Amino acid sequence: MSAALRDVRFSKTNERVVPFPLAGQVNTIRRCAAELENIHGEAALQYWKTECRALAEKLRALGTEEEAIRQQVMAFQTEVQVEMMRRYSDRLAAEAQDGYRLTP
Repeated sequence: MSAALRDVRFSKTNERVVPFPLAGQVNTIRRCAAELENIHGEAALQYWKTECRALAEKLRALGTEEEAIRQQVMAFQTEVQVEMMRRYSDRLAAEAQDGYRLTP
């Protein structure tokens, strides 16, 4: 064994995985917003609960603390709401633009 390998020291501290923030997962946010636009009532509520619980479980499996999971899921929920508002605003703007077009 080389001297370099014998001198390698491994960390004695507990290392942990730091997951990418849920609020930064743009594709997941957009997918959820699009899905929630197409379902309503109890179906929307069940979809939302299932999605948030699955995301929380993924964080839990990585060893994320419960408070951090709660904060991440709340931030994710906010981002989905913002995305839904943006999509709605874009549709309204497009409809208004179509209504105000001058035809030759």
